[in-house]
Amino acid sequence: MASEVDVVIVGAGAAGLAAADHLRRAGLDALVLEAKDRVGGRAWTDSQRLGVPFDYGCHWLHSASLNPWVAIARRLGFTVAPRYVPRQTWLGTRWASPDELAERALYYERSFAAIEAAGRAGLDLAASHLIDETSPWAPLLRQWMAALSSVDAEELSTLDHYNYRDTAENWPVKEGYGALVARFGEGLAVRLATPVTRIDWHRPRPAVMTEAGTIRAGAVIVTASTGVLAAETIRFDPPLPDWKLTAIEALPLGRANKIGIAFTKDVFDGADTGGMNLLAGAPRGMTYQIRPFGWNMASGYVGGAFCGELERAGEAAMVEHALAALQSVYGGDIRRHVGASLVSSWESDPWIRGAYSSAKPGQAHRRVDLARPIDGRLFFAGEAASPDFFSTGHGAYLSGVAAAEAALASLSRLNAAVASREHLA
Repeated sequence: MASEVDVVIVGAGAAGLAAADHLRRAGLDALVLEAKDRVGGRAWTDSQRLGVPFDYGCHWLHSASLNPWVAIARRLGFTVAPRYVPRQTWLGTRWASPDELAERALYYERSFAAIEAAGRAGLDLAASHLIDETSPWAPLLRQWMAALSSVDAEELSTLDHYNYRDTAENWPVKEGYGALVARFGEGLAVRLATPVTRIDWHRPRPAVMTEAGTIRAGAVIVTASTGVLAAETIRFDPPLPDWKLTAIEALPLGRANKIGIAFTKDVFDGADTGGMNLLAGAPRGMTYQIRPFGWNMASGYVGGAFCGELERAGEAAMVEHALAALQSVYGGDIRRHVGASLVSSWESDPWIRGAYSSAKPGQAHRRVDLARPIDGRLFFAGEAASPDFFSTGHGAYLSGVAAAEAALASLSRLNAAVASREHLA
């Protein structure tokens, strides 16, 4: 491993790879250090266990018209296209009627409008204060909010929600979002299974320590999750300033997981690709994508505190919960046709420690502080550092590019200052 490079990047997720790609294009020597034995971070595709691509983490190209991964995917030959996924609601014994679905949609619209109005007014409070709990659709709304934000409504900041830019264009990647990120990273200088243990940043050339050796660089870009940073898995010497620690603490990772179940035949009554909510059992339930791309499988999505309970119960309990809910809709015969299953367990992953960031109520402004560089040598990126596309792969990508640009500018100023001193000497 090289002992000297221009820039060291900590983490080979979407942010780290984007930063490395940007620096390489600018002619700099950048090295990415990744603790895991793979690239992608929270973008991870498994194409083996279910027989079709399954994304453990990010799957949808959100806000597609503004999403840089769309152009990258098309350039690399991945399959993406505008795709609307109709969503039904199961009421325990039957599907919701069109009138009931319209009623649910109106309740959702009014609830989110109230949350956004609060954020627009600069109010940063818990979204739970604005939910009409008397509505029969309130449990389902809470379930949906937890899946979207990874936290329960009591932990969801109205201002953070308002700041997120959503164009309602959500396009899946057929071959897998994780596979796309991994392909993008091919050819970049990445050292896998090399966790960073310490960063000595208060010197002209910061030192990044690993068990494989120490690397010095002109700048360091840290893309580790706020979960990892809060756990102090990486030691900073000197310690990070209080304002940075406050930002990390204000932007914790929530809980969100997926449960994939493949079947040996179509057990969904011939249903086309679609989505499903289950009011029965909400909010201790999940939403589903049924037969994505026509495959005989279902993906269950669960978030918030209940997600944490399920993950701690273990993989078998997670699969059983998802399968029991599907059985209530499609009948007990589906169990005879289960082919394979898998689950994500992001909170248990020591190199991630959660799903995606959600600002604590009253703390949405801290995303700017998380992204702010320190001393012209230490830079930060990742989905949590994105002010308007947090919790997404493209938010991570854009923050990585921004950190790379800031590092480039800082190194340019430093080189200019050195050249000036040498000239005067």
